[in-house]
Amino acid sequence: MNKLSDLGERKAIEFISKIVSKGKVAVGIGDDCAAFEFGNKYLLVTTDMISEKTHIPKTMKPWQIGWFTVAVNLSDISAKGGKPLGILLTLGLPKDTSESFLKELVKGADKCATQFGTAIVGGDTKETSEIMLSGTAFGTVQKDEFMSRKGAKPGDIIAVTGSLGKAAAGYYALEHNIKNKETLKGILEPVPRISEGVALAKTEVVTSSMDISDGLSSSLYQLQELNKVGFQIDKRKIPLSKALLKFQGKKDINIYEHAIHFGGDYELLVTLPSGEFNNAQKILMKLGTTLTTIGRVTKEKKISIVDGKTKQILKNKGYEHFRKHALF
Repeated sequence: MNKLSDLGERKAIEFISKIVSKGKVAVGIGDDCAAFEFGNKYLLVTTDMISEKTHIPKTMKPWQIGWFTVAVNLSDISAKGGKPLGILLTLGLPKDTSESFLKELVKGADKCATQFGTAIVGGDTKETSEIMLSGTAFGTVQKDEFMSRKGAKPGDIIAVTGSLGKAAAGYYALEHNIKNKETLKGILEPVPRISEGVALAKTEVVTSSMDISDGLSSSLYQLQELNKVGFQIDKRKIPLSKALLKFQGKKDINIYEHAIHFGGDYELLVTLPSGEFNNAQKILMKLGTTLTTIGRVTKEKKISIVDGKTKQILKNKGYEHFRKHALF
């Protein structure tokens, strides 16, 4: 019998999806959020869990743990173009957790929520053997502005917000005891693209959208499976973060490999018609955020990466729970 280490997270979700009843939901399992009919809007619901072993480095401060828990949930709302309504926060903590730890954790969670226009509205607390936290975020979006994962068409532009490799740079800094606050923020304090998601949704031209929490390569493979298309990525167009570029030339890090596969950046990956790109780019520039085209959607159901005159298949090395990270 297969184990979860054989299946991986994506196959496990597919397995679960075949068992559970669908319910009265407009968009169900397989997208960043579930979406329910809510008048002329969709009510968005998403949940994300973090655990001490897989998400919390030893140097991560309680305030950052709280921020991180809320940020990763809001990122899913942003990928659908939604405005957050509120967040439920579930805290699984060992009984010897200090009062000061709890206080700072909740302060960090509250700061992230309020900074992006929402609030912690409830939740649960339980005794656990190690730190186990979960958020459930709610949001709304106009039906005609909802940005699904499904809808990419051959000829569409592939674009990303911001830059890639911030989390990878932060991880490298942690591993090498490089104490640079701005670099470490990339992995410890991700920023959900709420305003950017809302702005892109209002254009009503985005054909597919998801956040890049699991890495660019993994995200492309997930979109490919849903849309039955291919992607051609131009390596030289990938926007590398300044933090990652600082490590260029180091023998133990390939900056492009890390930018493409590492994940944890929580940027938005979108496809849209080529004629609509410039307008979308200008809209995000007004928010102080870049939108960079990195390739095109293709009819050929392959994911390739071009580097000058060289073209090869882009391997799926992105992060997936239950499997060993292919980068390390």
